[in-house]
Amino acid sequence: MQLVRLQDAPRFEPPRANGSREGVTYHDLLVGREGAPDNFSLQLMAVNGGYATGHHRHNFEQVRIVLEGSFGFGPGLVQHAGSVGYFCEGTHYTQQGEGRSLTLLLQVGGPSGAGFMSRRQLREGIATLRDKGEFHDGMFTWFDAQGIKHDKDSYEAVWEHVHRRPIQYAKPQYQAPVLMDPERFAWVPMPGREGVWLRTLGRFNERGLAITQLRLAAGAELVLPRGQQVLLICCVQGAGQVEGRAYERLSALRVEIGDAPLVKATRDSVFYGFELPRFD
Repeated sequence: MQLVRLQDAPRFEPPRANGSREGVTYHDLLVGREGAPDNFSLQLMAVNGGYATGHHRHNFEQVRIVLEGSFGFGPGLVQHAGSVGYFCEGTHYTQQGEGRSLTLLLQVGGPSGAGFMSRRQLREGIATLRDKGEFHDGMFTWFDAQGIKHDKDSYEAVWEHVHRRPIQYAKPQYQAPVLMDPERFAWVPMPGREGVWLRTLGRFNERGLAITQLRLAAGAELVLPRGQQVLLICCVQGAGQVEGRAYERLSALRVEIGDAPLVKATRDSVFYGFELPRFD
């Protein structure tokens, strides 16, 4: 079990290799294992100003939960505070953020098994490629030995440099990002657990990525069920303890397969849960 509070999570500003990202900061709450097909990053993304990217896609999956403000992903695709978005690998979208917003962002390897690059791989790949060409407006430009100019999406360029092979994209299982309003889903009481409710928002792809919400009333206790998938939980409201260690808003918990930690709420608490995909 791993419990991380926001104030203890590493903070950084991204290198400008994927478009305009003024005033954007990240906190890495939880990270996975570099090179593993289920490698992941659970981050808090704060935008203060402007953020924009062109039409693009990824070879990994994303879940975006807007906690404050709003964020757009193309015509008719705007996430407002409280909404949840699922972005399958291979689907195209744009990004447009204005003003201030706060997003809980999960990025994780998709069912194709292409994995997810670690922060170290991305950072070092960008640094190496800058000796060969230039990053600008979400593109990487370089000239070969014959003086011919080449342009490539910046993330694709770094991915191919790191993995030493051409990037491939699975055909998207959904043609566009899937946006959800949790308030349209019912809270279901957990049997035999006074003051505990569960919302199931969705289970996606054959590897089992799942999104849920958990609510505990003040004074309620819950031993998390022993699952068959790694579980990530992030508190978005309330406070309490997990196995005697304090949690608060924006604390994140990683529960390994077979573990069953005890959660005690001292204040009414709401969590988002993510069951990570399995590849064994």
